[in-house]
Amino acid sequence: MDLTALRERITTTYEARRDRARDLVDQVPILGRLVNDFLRIEFIDRCMLIAAQGLLALIPMLVVLAAFFPRLTDVGLDQFSSATGLGNGNELVQSDVSIDNVRAQTGIFGLLITFFSATSFARAMQRMYERIWELPHIGGILGTRRCFVWLVGWLLTLQLVAAVVHVFATDSLLLGTMRLGTQMLLAAGVWLVTARLLLFGRVPWRHLVLGALLTGVLATLYSRGSGLVMPVYVDQNAEQFGTLGVILAVSTWLIGFAAVLVASALVGRIVSEDPTVRRLVTASEAVVRPLLPARWRRPADARAARPPAG
Repeated sequence: MDLTALRERITTTYEARRDRARDLVDQVPILGRLVNDFLRIEFIDRCMLIAAQGLLALIPMLVVLAAFFPRLTDVGLDQFSSATGLGNGNELVQSDVSIDNVRAQTGIFGLLITFFSATSFARAMQRMYERIWELPHIGGILGTRRCFVWLVGWLLTLQLVAAVVHVFATDSLLLGTMRLGTQMLLAAGVWLVTARLLLFGRVPWRHLVLGALLTGVLATLYSRGSGLVMPVYVDQNAEQFGTLGVILAVSTWLIGFAAVLVASALVGRIVSEDPTVRRLVTASEAVVRPLLPARWRRPADARAARPPAG
């Protein structure tokens, strides 16, 4: 075998594909920005951080909530367990954790500490959105309070969404499709409010809509698909590694879920700021605005009539 010729062929092939990729990026500028921004936000590190905070802070809080508020968390735990392949959420918690011991050892003070510890997950989400939108971080008491309020509201809202979806459980294809669409829209609304709150209102609603829609749709599809794939994966890991295998399986699921959140938010920003998309949005606003009530048109009209500064 001629190693020199093989090396030359590999080098030539690599250079040709590299040049082809550069030409494609030059023809479609949005692709270049996608690549650069995925590198700028350190996509893999961001996903790993969110997944780690979810595993170390969020899941223990769910266990404590299941001990203190079992009726409140039943549906949400079942939804989470079915998505991650862990089976029934209540049976899992009750079999692996002594609920009475959790209540006795935790107490109200421990419950509050668990909640504040879980805000590390909210802070990771906040930093992710701030990194994507290139905004300075807001920390301190103000940031911690906002993260805590969001975390409580997010958990309650997800529980409500899970309950609504659970009510519409059916074997009918039409109703099943309607259920899926409703779940996507509700999830998109949750993530739209999430982005707005964690960014402290520094980004307009209309710029967050696309990212929220992508997050709602992809996160729902990811959870549904996980319900088919994860049970087998969890069982295999449990047979090989025992409890550690289950933890590894849940960690894998969380990394994938974090990737959906980060990628959706980033793609939503890039696409919404693309010049072609912005022209289309501006044209549609010009068509729709005359149809809106007068009180809804005033802000736009006032901005248009406002004299330039200086």
